[in-house]
Amino acid sequence: MSSLTAHFGKMLVSSVRPKDVEAYKSWRLTDHKVKEITCRHDLHALSKFFQWARKMGYCRENITEDVSIPSDADAIRMHVLSAAEEKLYFAHATGDLYDSGRLLILQGCRPEEIYALEQEHVDLVRGVMCIQRGKTKSARRTLTLTSESKTIMGRRLSGKSRWVFPSPKKPGAHIGSLDGSHNRVLTKTGLAFVTYDLRHTFATRLAESGVDLPTLAAILGHSSIRCVQRYIHPTAEHQREAMVKYDEVLQAGQRTTIH
Repeated sequence: MSSLTAHFGKMLVSSVRPKDVEAYKSWRLTDHKVKEITCRHDLHALSKFFQWARKMGYCRENITEDVSIPSDADAIRMHVLSAAEEKLYFAHATGDLYDSGRLLILQGCRPEEIYALEQEHVDLVRGVMCIQRGKTKSARRTLTLTSESKTIMGRRLSGKSRWVFPSPKKPGAHIGSLDGSHNRVLTKTGLAFVTYDLRHTFATRLAESGVDLPTLAAILGHSSIRCVQRYIHPTAEHQREAMVKYDEVLQAGQRTTIH
């Protein structure tokens, strides 16, 4: 509500008109340069406020109902990193950001699962790590470590902390976020993606390698295939290769029929 308060100031609720809301939209999109989805969220918050104000008798109508709401087309921000983007990002990432980022793109975990991973839940002899916490039974799972993941874990398990990623600022706690470090790398490289996209990249690459959806859902910690489909974004090249293979099957079938 901070931007709404700043724009409307001390205007009486009953005096706000649709034109005032349109001015607010323009202010947010033009002056603040926010995305349409952000402005959409702002207007939804304003709508909730007017619903309450109408019940309390401060106004007679919810004037946001007469205002067009920006599209939510970019609400789902998913970006699959190319090989070049991955190389550039990790060339600049260091320390916790590098190690956690590599584990995200290698294992497909949620960022919070990596940050809160305990050393005792990593078994280098068996080559697995156990995700013990999660909102659902599916989220609690055992993952096989890749060779690179084993190397990273081997280096980090030498610490005395309970956590694989202990907080440098809060003794006894694990790190909560690396967004600051991540954003600094984006500024240096010109890249644009969120940390969670490393998980999206893992899911897409695994699907393109031929892993079936039920197995992929289990690895990602989802309870259904429907959930995992949101994470898969086959590249145009992969789709082209799939159609080439399909055409080869069709051609082979026709030759068999003729003979």
